[in-house]
Amino acid sequence: MTTDEPSRVLVLGAYGLIGANVARALADRGHDVLAFGRDKAAAHRVLPDFPWLLRDMRALIHPDDWKPLIDGVDMVVNCAGALQDNAQDNLELVHLHAIGALVLACEKAGVGLVQISASGARPDAPLPFFRTKADGDALIREAQTDWWIFRPGLVIAPSSYGGTTLIRMLAGVPIIQPVALPAAPVQTVSVQDVSRAVVRAVERRTPPGTEADLVEAEPRPLVDIISGTRRWLGFAPARVTLAIPLGMVRLIGRIADGLGKLGWRSPMRSTALAAIEMGVTGNPAETRKALGRPALTLEETFQDMPAAVEDRLFARVQLLTPLLIFALALSWVWRGAAGLGAIDRMAETLAAHGMPVFTGRIVVGAISAMSIVLGLSLFVRRWAVRVLVVMVFVAIFYGAALTLLAPYMWGDPFGAGANLLLVIVAALATRVMMDTR
Repeated sequence: MTTDEPSRVLVLGAYGLIGANVARALADRGHDVLAFGRDKAAAHRVLPDFPWLLRDMRALIHPDDWKPLIDGVDMVVNCAGALQDNAQDNLELVHLHAIGALVLACEKAGVGLVQISASGARPDAPLPFFRTKADGDALIREAQTDWWIFRPGLVIAPSSYGGTTLIRMLAGVPIIQPVALPAAPVQTVSVQDVSRAVVRAVERRTPPGTEADLVEAEPRPLVDIISGTRRWLGFAPARVTLAIPLGMVRLIGRIADGLGKLGWRSPMRSTALAAIEMGVTGNPAETRKALGRPALTLEETFQDMPAAVEDRLFARVQLLTPLLIFALALSWVWRGAAGLGAIDRMAETLAAHGMPVFTGRIVVGAISAMSIVLGLSLFVRRWAVRVLVVMVFVAIFYGAALTLLAPYMWGDPFGAGANLLLVIVAALATRVMMDTR
């Protein structure tokens, strides 16, 4: 039985790629949407006009934890998820224990539950991401309340995250087209279709107990998706296509995992790459049940969301950001190490301006050590934004000191003065690029 009555819907993970679009689609249909997430800054940046519940799902592992959150709610839509275990995410807590507690709370309150799972989620999957998703799905199937489970393929949206960010990065490389896992079969789905499936469930146009993959009709090799994305972005066709060897792809994944321990959520983490290597496919016959029609093809999805200049800029920025961070970190460590190596000569320069040699050594040593610490700290994600701001002010301080002690350096086009200006601008630009959502 369908209903045109507006519902009060709690959307978990509402600032994510899928969650934000689902929340907007439900609100556009007149439903009362309550958004849920743990990051206050991301929440109010992505959906500033929505009411928010700011909580961490990792702490909601008992039914009573959920009770006050679903009070007065008609439906919960779970768009939350984690790709792999790290300091910020725990797969079992988010995909299994929190979902088990939510199921029990929804049963008791008579609240419906829509689960956004993942194509490939099954108990025997080789990746923990898919296994824990499948375990959560199994708990929902046993729920004594109305439920729906949808498993999207590779979600294409106006914004991007994870695998789609990786595709845009690769499509943004000028002249050559590097391709990781070129033959991997992939079926895409428009985020509009994912939102449509959720809206139809909330409005009960799709019957409870529906479980469906959300994918376009035919799989296509990843290389075709990247080339299609390149055309959509409006970049010139690549002159050369370069397949990245599988061994190198896996090495990149391990390096990205190591950076993940420092807080960086790279789209090239091993789980994301392994998921693509396995293939992102599903059953399009199930999709028709959830949508009432076939899913949009990749070409139709791109046609419905023309690329703008900011899309092209994003693709290139994603390539440049890690390079800028590495270059800035290396330059500050290098500068600090060089300062320590030339501490005697620099102390003598300061002595020529009236500073005692001993004091000069201390000053040079402290400034050099600070440069090294700042450079190394830039590799830690949760410190990086603040470190970039500190770098700007330290560079300004260096410039003031340079003006007082060696003003002639400003006249050298290859000297410290010119380098300081570049450092300040690079730090400011990188700070802007650090906004991920």
